[in-house]
Amino acid sequence: MSGSEIFSQSFILFITLFLMLVGLLVNFLPVFVPGTLLMWGAALFYGLALGWDKLGWWAFSLITFFMLLGLVADAVAGHCGAKMGGASWLAVLTGAVLGLVLGLVGSIIGTPLVGCLAGLVGAVGGVLWIEWRRNKDWDAAMKATKGYLAGSAAGLLAKFTSGIFMFGVFLARVYLWP
Repeated sequence: MSGSEIFSQSFILFITLFLMLVGLLVNFLPVFVPGTLLMWGAALFYGLALGWDKLGWWAFSLITFFMLLGLVADAVAGHCGAKMGGASWLAVLTGAVLGLVLGLVGSIIGTPLVGCLAGLVGAVGGVLWIEWRRNKDWDAAMKATKGYLAGSAAGLLAKFTSGIFMFGVFLARVYLWP
């Protein structure tokens, strides 16, 4: 193996690990780009760039399984939390749209951190506002908002956990079973 070939393989591994770590961290942020999807894309990039004999189809299949599991668990946990709190579909939709708009505006005007915070405030404020308008009761609106937040937190935890498993499968395949 020549020096340039070793460098290119090391560079591809570095890019893949960097993207996977960024994806793992993105799972903690309330953004609309799932970190597990970024991690899956990094594994796909690695397999396409270096050949599937380096990653292996079984490892990529496990990574794909954990990515899908994290996305489904996030959606189900958010929906169940909102429903258990009594939030209507209109409140969840309004919260999602308001969170997306404020998140994008905050990211454009300020920094990505400002965008994340603005998105979170928009999502929570949207659910609270719609539920208050629907019920005319602050206690019911707060209960629905708390349910929405609890479901969202459970979804973030599910995405992060699946990201840990994805990262673990990738590291195990690259370093332990070459």
